[in-house]
Amino acid sequence: MTNLLKKTFTLLVATILGAGSGLIAQTHDDGLAAMQLKEWDKAIEVYTALTKADSADQPAWLTLGSAYLAKGDKEKAQATFEKAFEAKSEGGYAMIATGRILLLQNKYADADEVFQRTKRKFGKKDIDVRRLIGESFLYNVPDEKRNFTRAEAELKEAMDVSSKDFRTLMTLAYCYKEMPNGGLAAQHYEYAVHQEPKNSLAMFMLAKVYRAAKIYDKFLDYVDRAIALKPNYTEALRAKAEFLYFDRKWEKATEAAKALVNSGPGVTIEDEMLLANLLYITKDCKACSALVDKILKKDGSKNYLRRLQAYCNYDNGQYKEGLKILEDFFKQVTPDKVLPSDYEYLGRLQINTGGDTAAAIANFRKVIELDSSKWSLHEEIAKLYYGAKDYCNAANAFQSYIDSLTDKQALVNSYYSMGLSHYFCTEGDTLHYVKAEKAFEKLTGYLPDASVGWLWLAKSAKNRDPDVIANPELIDQFGAAKEAYEKYAAIASEDKEKNKRDLIDAYGYLSYYYFSRKEDEKAIENIDKLLELDPENESGVGMKEAIKAEVPAAPVNGGGKGKK
Repeated sequence: MTNLLKKTFTLLVATILGAGSGLIAQTHDDGLAAMQLKEWDKAIEVYTALTKADSADQPAWLTLGSAYLAKGDKEKAQATFEKAFEAKSEGGYAMIATGRILLLQNKYADADEVFQRTKRKFGKKDIDVRRLIGESFLYNVPDEKRNFTRAEAELKEAMDVSSKDFRTLMTLAYCYKEMPNGGLAAQHYEYAVHQEPKNSLAMFMLAKVYRAAKIYDKFLDYVDRAIALKPNYTEALRAKAEFLYFDRKWEKATEAAKALVNSGPGVTIEDEMLLANLLYITKDCKACSALVDKILKKDGSKNYLRRLQAYCNYDNGQYKEGLKILEDFFKQVTPDKVLPSDYEYLGRLQINTGGDTAAAIANFRKVIELDSSKWSLHEEIAKLYYGAKDYCNAANAFQSYIDSLTDKQALVNSYYSMGLSHYFCTEGDTLHYVKAEKAFEKLTGYLPDASVGWLWLAKSAKNRDPDVIANPELIDQFGAAKEAYEKYAAIASEDKEKNKRDLIDAYGYLSYYYFSRKEDEKAIENIDKLLELDPENESGVGMKEAIKAEVPAAPVNGGGKGKK
């Protein structure tokens, strides 16, 4: 039987055995794809299968050695090159094997002499010999420099033998991609596409070059072409899905990820996890939950994916279900697998199921501790404290929120809320009215034409006034709220009916202030405004009669300590 017939018979048997065992026979095209994609384990698997199917396949032995080198295993690389030599000790391939062994032994001059003799004797017409010489300089262990200059030169010489050889074009393009020289890489991958327009690998490698060059429209164009040629092209589908995911094109990314997960062999658990994330983002919670269950059956250590189910439940208003899942998740997952968002969702779920507010606040604080960019949660913490009438803690939380704010409207809202919190904080903080006053001063600075800030500034400041009923000798110190009440009254008087109650307090305070200082004209002016709103007001009537009779009157409501 001739060598050709032996080779053909061996490959036929391998194909039959592969089909019978449920395996797919490997080809040199599969090996080329693995080498181009730098999937060294896959390349080793392919070329090992090829050498088992045909022990005389010297190009397979030589490329297997390159794969071992690229993976970093010099010993196996040398042993494989020796196998290549032993397969047929005469001829160009054996000489290339010898040259590669010499390179591994750092005998560069000797190796170069062997390669030169190989080119003179076998390389004038044999493109494979010339290409394999070039590949001798293209692959090396990861921590050692590759000789791209020599590889390029040898591969360009190979192109002189045949400028249309697809495998050589692909190898030269790969050389340029690794150098890196994106322009020449794209050019030679385009040449390869021109030679084999239906070759999905060439299309995909061209797409990868364009992605590396950040020419994203061309990347998508060529990756789509590759997928059109080979709909179950896992690597291309994965590249497209990941690109769209990081580009935040959620709907398109989800469709691409679905195509990836359904593509068959080559799909990884990480691919399924990508789809699960996208199903959560696009709020397809039913599909997300089913996929998470499927993943966990394969790998129980991925339990942290349960968070996606819980997040989905929260977003869909299924708070009880989400809380149960997330509580179970926290019981099972190790601390290093917990994300800040897990604590945040746990807190939100606790709030929406009527759970422990203190526990929710503790979880929100944990989020901020782990991720300072989530400082805005201080506002929610403050509102929770305020809702629970824990005003002192609410004030502190509002201050923490304000410290990072720049938006005017948010500052306005927060200073108002913080001022109220300080105002009502009566437990142990003797300066709470002073702190409230400072907060409302900030508010009036932002909204000088709004009455609300001046009103609460006056209410706060009034508490600095002495009790002049008990201590009439301190009457000269009375009037801390005068200016704020005047500002308030000037604005609020435009709608007397709406602001009647607070205007009565303001005019009452101002009436007594001027009355106590015997500024009768201003006192009468404010008393008249007070009586216009409240004709039966005893303090107002008393002060007016006292002024007329020039007899001192008792302090009015508002002249002493303000009520909360």
